[in-house]
Amino acid sequence: MAIPFITNAGIVLNMMYYINFKQMKEKIFTIGLLCMLVLHASAQWSDDPAVNLQLSFQDGEQVIPKVALCPNGDYYIGYFALESGNYNVYLHRLDNSGNKLWGDNGILISSHPSMTWLTDWEITADHESHALLSWQDIRLNENNNIVAYRISPDGDFVWGQDGLQLSNSEAFDVSPKVTVTQDNNAVFAWEADGEIILQKISPAGEKLWGADGILLTHENSLTWPQLLPVGSDDIILKYFVDSGVPWAPTRHIYAQRFDTDGQPVWTNPVVISNAGTVQAWLQILPMINDGNDGFYISWHDYRISGNAATAWLQHINLDGQAVFQQNGVQLSNLDDANQFYTCLARPANDPNVYVYWNEVNGGQSLYGIFGQKVAPDGSLLWGEAGREVFPVTTQTMTPQMAFGLDEDVVLVYDHYFDSYNTSIRVVRLNSEAEFVWEPVETIVSSVVSAKVHLDASPYDGNQLIFAWEDNRDGGPHLFGQNITSTGQLGIVGSTEGTLSGTVAIENNLAEVTEVVIQIGNQSFSPQPDGSYSLILEAGSYSVTASHPFTNDFTIDNVVIVPDETTVLDIALEMKRTTMECVVLSQGEVAVEGATVTVVGPEDQYNGITNEDGKIFFEQVPYGWYFGQAYLNEPESPSYDTAIIDDSNTQLRFLLILNSLNEKSDYFSTVIQPNPIQDFSTLIIKSDKPKRYTIQIMNQTGRLIARSELTTNTATTVLLLSDLIQTKLAKGLYTLIVDDGISNQAIKFMAM
Repeated sequence: MAIPFITNAGIVLNMMYYINFKQMKEKIFTIGLLCMLVLHASAQWSDDPAVNLQLSFQDGEQVIPKVALCPNGDYYIGYFALESGNYNVYLHRLDNSGNKLWGDNGILISSHPSMTWLTDWEITADHESHALLSWQDIRLNENNNIVAYRISPDGDFVWGQDGLQLSNSEAFDVSPKVTVTQDNNAVFAWEADGEIILQKISPAGEKLWGADGILLTHENSLTWPQLLPVGSDDIILKYFVDSGVPWAPTRHIYAQRFDTDGQPVWTNPVVISNAGTVQAWLQILPMINDGNDGFYISWHDYRISGNAATAWLQHINLDGQAVFQQNGVQLSNLDDANQFYTCLARPANDPNVYVYWNEVNGGQSLYGIFGQKVAPDGSLLWGEAGREVFPVTTQTMTPQMAFGLDEDVVLVYDHYFDSYNTSIRVVRLNSEAEFVWEPVETIVSSVVSAKVHLDASPYDGNQLIFAWEDNRDGGPHLFGQNITSTGQLGIVGSTEGTLSGTVAIENNLAEVTEVVIQIGNQSFSPQPDGSYSLILEAGSYSVTASHPFTNDFTIDNVVIVPDETTVLDIALEMKRTTMECVVLSQGEVAVEGATVTVVGPEDQYNGITNEDGKIFFEQVPYGWYFGQAYLNEPESPSYDTAIIDDSNTQLRFLLILNSLNEKSDYFSTVIQPNPIQDFSTLIIKSDKPKRYTIQIMNQTGRLIARSELTTNTATTVLLLSDLIQTKLAKGLYTLIVDDGISNQAIKFMAM
């Protein structure tokens, strides 16, 4: 389906700029075949910044590493390796100590044909500690198309050896992004010839937004999508609307929220900035959740001066409204200097947001790092010019990223030896931009070499890890390093322990993978067998486990001891209620004496309706229920399917009861079997041929399919899959048959 974006903004053609280098690094990366002598590195995180953990040992070059943190404390690192003239995709799995669990180079994910150059790509980890990877290659007719893979912690290819083909077109499909919703669905976004395509994939590999995804179009070009998960199964999409020439577009920044079915939530896309002075090479912007399903986003542009960049910040709330002034709040009034490469962080329990940037003189010969502390109302708490972290000097440095850590911010930056070679350094800053560690900075890598495409994991409670390209031995090859919350490298006297156990739901009446375990600011789901394991900083925690169909489980003062495993088994009891079954005939007339049979997660329930057309079943567990009702004619039942929970306790059955002289006024319909299978049929019975309109809608009322049907016989049998012509996501649907005089609605369930 196509969703047009109606805005007044200008737009842009897609930039042919695919590997996002920072300032002077744009010159240093050349794709080509190289040879090298391999010296294998240590097997765990190094405590020496001159000897980082080597992550790849192939003969060719290895490039563009991507890092993902798993709920169980492991890490995935994906990368491209140039082998026999093709960029193959590899994936590492490392434990928290840096041990490579899949060998020196990881496992080969794909050797399908690729272009001779690469674009940005992405990996992440879902709530079951599976890796999700997405990139584009030319396996189909040498056209660039998007693929996606889901890899289990055991290295299994959950979506098949060749993954899923997300696009198959002649368009230039590039630079995919992927995120995971709280419900553990994966959402992908990518650019295709000035349009953006969205797709949601279930853990089982079902395309939940249609075979081709959701197409977003505009009179101009839509470019550089980014994703942020919000709510239980929604996402926020940031994108650019570009007009003009690709190398110097008029670039406006927008966002829209999409619900679980891929429908826009906000009436109109929200304008982040339509000042139109964002440069073509500024593509991926710092963007973080505000803690209430809104977001902060920062960038620099040239609206104040055509010769100097100014840094900006905008806050969009959960209703899609800009909280700060139009086009953002200006972070520094030093208009004669450049503010490049903004980095965002929002520490826990701090209502303010922190932005750090590269402060560079107008001639771009002097460099420093400044920051700004911004209050929820947009006030600048460090003055109009911001606060100096590193003074502006001839020492070149470039901020790379920032993370919230407890009440502080961890800032990562490159420190140049010369115009080509860099070291990677980290500082921890408190809420007043004061250094926390002693010495004030930690050198992550001190080797005199060119380092590009730095990527990092979020903090897992005690450490974050980095991966980057490095030419120290002639490469580029890949290296990695950890750093703890105290600024130390390597496996330091452990301050971590493990929490593990098993989650069991009463009599297995609900799906255990839908349980959400909350510990501190971390949430995750157990494995299909109910097991879970998580590495935590030593201390005392509150643990909560919840499921929509069960009572919550909460326990306080769970103590985690360094280098020990704390076992916590969780038993969840089902919520129960009284289920009401109502049988009605046309005109909402109660049907007494109808036979009702209902199947639920625990049992089958049978009975006869009372004079009010009702029958009640007590103490039934929450969950999916499927039932049928009939009066005197068991071969012509009425069906209903529903979730029994806090919001609904009723199944409703509509029987068409006709006298002999009324039969020509009515028709009957049934779906068999229900819940539906590939071979399920729709049966329409009438005393004469008729013309029908058939519609199928999901629970939100969105139309899934519509057909016109003319029958030549009194009984018509249709294959349901011929009406739908797409695979339905698990859930409850309504089929409505209308003959122009009356209509009938049947609920059915897709599993």
